[in-house]
Amino acid sequence: MPSLGNQEYIRDMNSRLVLQQIINKEPISRADLAKTLGLTKATISSIVQSFIDDAYVIEVGSLDTTKGRKPILLRFNADCASTLAVDLSVDNITILISNLRGEKCQIFQHPNKAMETPESQLCRYIEEAMEHCPQTHYGVIGIAVGIHGIVHDNEIMFTPYYQLSSLNLRQYLEEYFNIPVYVENEANLSAIGEKTYYYNYPSLINISVHSGVGMGIILDHRLYTGLNGYAGEFGHTIIEPDGKPCPCGNHGCFEQYASERAILALYRQRSNRPMATTEQLCEAYLKNEPEAIHCIDTFVKYMAIGLNNILNIFNPDIVVINSVFTMNIPNLIPQVCSRLYNSLSRSCTFVPSILQDMSILLGGSCVCMKNFLKVQNVEFKPLEKQ
Repeated sequence: MPSLGNQEYIRDMNSRLVLQQIINKEPISRADLAKTLGLTKATISSIVQSFIDDAYVIEVGSLDTTKGRKPILLRFNADCASTLAVDLSVDNITILISNLRGEKCQIFQHPNKAMETPESQLCRYIEEAMEHCPQTHYGVIGIAVGIHGIVHDNEIMFTPYYQLSSLNLRQYLEEYFNIPVYVENEANLSAIGEKTYYYNYPSLINISVHSGVGMGIILDHRLYTGLNGYAGEFGHTIIEPDGKPCPCGNHGCFEQYASERAILALYRQRSNRPMATTEQLCEAYLKNEPEAIHCIDTFVKYMAIGLNNILNIFNPDIVVINSVFTMNIPNLIPQVCSRLYNSLSRSCTFVPSILQDMSILLGGSCVCMKNFLKVQNVEFKPLEKQ
């Protein structure tokens, strides 16, 4: 006879499977849940009722049938709680408040002030954002913070372009707000967001190009971070021996040649426009300005080199590229792909980010939601424009 502990474990496991199935396949009936998961109708009814009591699930009408009783349909109640996600970039602090599906978004952006400590800024900005949170059954159930650097087990290990590694940010925020806090690398959050909302492939590589170049790796539907969180630091792979110095300590790192920061610096130098922005660089490229064409061609060249290396190492199903350049310049990814001479590229799909600037924030929302509900393999239907 199974022990009480085993019975509780099995029921908990079944409950998570049921909730995950409702989220992924809603609207769905109890009968379809039982059929799909191979559980008895009594077990399904008991689990569903507990979720209704906990406000995780709601009944939303019935399915039209020609015979018998009309089955009642179930939906995930994404409005039972709110999440709060933070993109802590070098220049800005961006905060997203949303429901558990990443909908009903409210976004707040503030400058990241170098003269003020990051924890004091964050607490103040988060408190201001929370004033706009809707009233929900559970309130704010998690805070996710995307860090532009190396993170391991919620601890900041290294940040090349701002100083955070000496700060135990998770502990500080959890003690201040008394809410679970999740600290993660921004490219990892982007990968989670892209996979959850748009590109549900088993193996996905997300390339985030900004002040540095980050890479989020999902293998067999699971985020891969390596032994100490260093997996995915693609920007710090060396492509030019004895090349430009990098804050990581090496010389010739990829992000010193292909990041937005590096390409913009090149454009400012060649065009003699020291205050030019990445948007102005893209506009100049679209107007066929020679210096802009040279700089974007440099980006394309190095990105092709980088993708070739990624293909050889991971052989992924899909590569998602998230950059202001790919956002603003049509057909830039096909240009990169045209320089891939590796036969492995034929089996890989290359796409621009759909979530763009929202990818980190929506990935953070997903992390909060998954930890709160204790579900993992969640696939949301594509977001509607909000």
